[in-house]
Amino acid sequence: MTPVRPGGERTYVRPAPEIVGAFRELYILSSAAAQLGGYGFEVSELQWRAVAERTEKARTALHREPVRDTDAVAALRRLLAICEYIIELYIAGRKCPPAVWREAGKLGRDAYAYIDPGVNGKRGPDL
Repeated sequence: MTPVRPGGERTYVRPAPEIVGAFRELYILSSAAAQLGGYGFEVSELQWRAVAERTEKARTALHREPVRDTDAVAALRRLLAICEYIIELYIAGRKCPPAVWREAGKLGRDAYAYIDPGVNGKRGPDL
């Protein structure tokens, strides 16, 4: 997480391990589904269940742990919100548009960049 100091300097504060683990799992599963859905391919029932379970786990972790409002928490909340929206569409029997899947993939990459500061959301690991 990156709170801003009075001089405008940003520092990194790692979220609680439970939050990091829950969102890492959600990122992996939602990204795999988004890769299929973004190209209009079918997302399997098993993947849907896994994304729903990990979304619930991430929501629980975020609400259980005391967290400061930072850029990272905002990014995690956006990922959680779009995953919840996609699951709501699925439960309602509505098809999720490819653009929404692509946005989920983008929000996942943005959030993961905060979870793992050694990863640049656009280029992969910094070496």
